[in-house]
Amino acid sequence: MYFNDKKSFYLAAVICILVVAMIGCGGKKVDSIRVTGKVTIDGKPVEQGAIKFYAEDGQTPGGGGTINDGTYVANVPPCKKKVLINGQKVVGTEKLYNTPDSPTRDKLEQTTPPIYNSKYKSPLTADITKDTKEIDFELDSKAK
Repeated sequence: MYFNDKKSFYLAAVICILVVAMIGCGGKKVDSIRVTGKVTIDGKPVEQGAIKFYAEDGQTPGGGGTINDGTYVANVPPCKKKVLINGQKVVGTEKLYNTPDSPTRDKLEQTTPPIYNSKYKSPLTADITKDTKEIDFELDSKAK
């Protein structure tokens, strides 16, 4: 999937997260907790991406947000969650079309290993409670 600019990427990520959260709601109203934190890989901030929280019980709605310069903000209903992180960085620009006057977009490269973006393999978890305010995630580029 390609985006014309960072703003389009962030908007698409937020829409995807909201759709996933609404599908998981099942009509139950659950108050969300505002959680913030830092996401690093090998000690360096993840440039941009998305973070998602899925309920381990399969019943409670999920939540998530975008990562920007290694920081995220997410609204997450309380319970034990499986965490997925998809980090990317800009590595240049590319043409949208094969024409001389084509507009360009940022070319993105995956910076996080696929294991962190797999609902069934991710080793990342979080126990979200009413007292949860901040959770940091330190990722390893060699994780498999």
